[in-house]
Amino acid sequence: MANVELQLLQIFSLLNSESSNNYLVGGCVRDKLSGKIPKDFDIVTDIHMDNVQKMFENSGWAVKDTGKQFLVLSISKEHEQYEIANFRKDGVYSDGRRPEAVQIGTIQEDAMRRDFTVNALYLNPMAERQEVVDPTGKGMEDLNNGILRFIGRPEDRIKEDYLRVFRFYRFLTKGFKPDPRSLRAVREHFNEAYTKTTPERVRAELEKLV
Repeated sequence: MANVELQLLQIFSLLNSESSNNYLVGGCVRDKLSGKIPKDFDIVTDIHMDNVQKMFENSGWAVKDTGKQFLVLSISKEHEQYEIANFRKDGVYSDGRRPEAVQIGTIQEDAMRRDFTVNALYLNPMAERQEVVDPTGKGMEDLNNGILRFIGRPEDRIKEDYLRVFRFYRFLTKGFKPDPRSLRAVREHFNEAYTKTTPERVRAELEKLV
């Protein structure tokens, strides 16, 4: 982890040279707060992606911009890869998988587009006091209590991406207990999710589960 921790400090030092609004988010924060070693690191910032790309290319990082239209860049160095994205606000979901458009949003809007409350926690590792930002107001409570809960209305989160039904069950194998309302929605929409999710995506979730 020493190499990764050093690289994260380098990444945030670069980002903080232009903005102080930069955070780790998602599974890496969830795992870190749970005492586990994070494997994947997702970073969010309010810096324009064009500037982020130039910043890291000029500093010797390899940058992939294939996700740039969705406000996401992948950077890598020494076989370690990280994703950097803008705070995002999704447009309408028409296919049960991806939004028709993605716009730059606020941290609150970025949190509300995520799946579970425990995956919507934000942490700035460069801050003197590593305070966790919890925009949903439920993330830390649910993490401490081991509860798996969809953000907002479970039906809305499921219809945005039907794969979340299968992710829900995978997360239960991590030791989480299901929020009753979320579990009820998953059961009600299971058949719909099964028919509207490609076999490849379902297989990938099952492989992660086992």
